[in-house]
Amino acid sequence: MGWLGVVLVSALVAFMVVKLLSPAPIVGGSGAAVAEGAFERVLRTGVLRCSYIVYPPETIKDPTTGELSGVVVDVTEEAAKRLGLKVEWVEEVNFSNMFEGLKAGSHDAVCAGIWENPRRARVALFTTPIDYGLTFAFVRGGDKRFDADIMKINSPEVTIAVLDGEFGEYLAKERFPKAKLYHLPSTSDVAQVPETVASGKADVAFAQKGPMKLYMQHNPGKLRVAGVGDNPAPISAMPGNPIAVRYEDWKLKLMLDAALKNLINNGFVEEVIRKYDPKLDSYALVAVPFR
Repeated sequence: MGWLGVVLVSALVAFMVVKLLSPAPIVGGSGAAVAEGAFERVLRTGVLRCSYIVYPPETIKDPTTGELSGVVVDVTEEAAKRLGLKVEWVEEVNFSNMFEGLKAGSHDAVCAGIWENPRRARVALFTTPIDYGLTFAFVRGGDKRFDADIMKINSPEVTIAVLDGEFGEYLAKERFPKAKLYHLPSTSDVAQVPETVASGKADVAFAQKGPMKLYMQHNPGKLRVAGVGDNPAPISAMPGNPIAVRYEDWKLKLMLDAALKNLINNGFVEEVIRKYDPKLDSYALVAVPFR
């Protein structure tokens, strides 16, 4: 073989090695290139498309203007601002269908004031929490059956009011499986939960104090927090108010994590939480990683 043949063979071998080691292009079932992910789209457009659930004080919707505010809204918009982005609140969802639009691509993230739990982790990836949500057991005004032992709720004789898909349903099934459930559709107004207990249709409901305050202010004496003393302990504390994205969009999660951690560490998140919950009735603050 002459020198020209050696050069040609070497070139062919080099080409084959590069071909074998190069990653294959990502293609869909039809062979077409897969569309850009949420991370790339958000950076290209400068817009984070969010869905939301109206659930005060996390998300409050003005009935006249439709303007949104609340803990999650304020923190999400500030996080986006620091990333050089803006937020579009594109879709109102509920606890039962909140991940459907995420899967379909109608929005980039669920910025809804939800809590992370194992069941939800099967279908979505969550950012770092901005707080810990405190859940209490609410009962009728004169009902003290569960004050000394909250686990007495775990009985076939007790009925728990739950909003389908909301954390209270998860908590009821996990910790109080013997109790009966009184289901309210996920599209129900949050105010129907306390009314279900006050009217006697159920014995107890699990919720943060924030969503229950307005009802209790307008209906004094009808509900109380089960437990001992003037300030009973919560029955659960869960990582609160993360943003949910698809597992494929892990780069978007990491970018949002960086912004949220910045807001936690510099005190912005605490300021927002205290704005809507001055007594920290519904939230425990995330500890900063320094002293």
